[in-house]
Amino acid sequence: VEKEILSCNCLRDINYKQFSYKAEDTETRPYTEEERQRIIEHLSKKPDDFYSLAILLDFHLVLRIGELKGLKWSDIAGNSIHIQRFVNDKNKIIEDIKGHAREGRRIMPLTATAQMVLQRLKALNPDSEYILIRNGQPLSTCTFNRHLKKCCEELGIEYRSSHKLRFSTASIMYKNGLPLPALQKYLGHSNLSMTQHYIRDVASEEENAEKMRE
Repeated sequence: VEKEILSCNCLRDINYKQFSYKAEDTETRPYTEEERQRIIEHLSKKPDDFYSLAILLDFHLVLRIGELKGLKWSDIAGNSIHIQRFVNDKNKIIEDIKGHAREGRRIMPLTATAQMVLQRLKALNPDSEYILIRNGQPLSTCTFNRHLKKCCEELGIEYRSSHKLRFSTASIMYKNGLPLPALQKYLGHSNLSMTQHYIRDVASEEENAEKMRE
């Protein structure tokens, strides 16, 4: 119209009220605290399954899947683990953190349960310098998600991918009192707004209803 190719803007003649629109559901729904506990209990019955242990370890940390794959036994120091590398989508080990932000390099405390899972993994994978690389092959994200999906199907839980484990654990830590600045440090975020994006409601409907009644 501005170039005088058309004499009028044809879009103005369209009656938009004739169309119906439906809001797209883009909400990120992590595993609730109850669902997480049920999955942990279910997978704990498979102490010799490599991928079950990997999922359990991920449920006790707040790592990206690439960071989980890149963990070395030498990264463990006492009751903590140093996050300082990741495995990219091409299964290449990168001696840096995704995004290359200095905040990504961090030290994370290991819970007693996480340490027990690590002991089981050491027994299954004693000869590798990497926790989750066996025979030179990193943990497969697809196989990880397939095991997680199978577990969810067995428990009647809606399946969410490996990335939602990070959302879930972060949200549960926040719900249980971990301050946002501390959570930001454990997630490896360079700013607080990124961390706030991870906070979701992880309480069950009954928990929320009980709080409302109170």
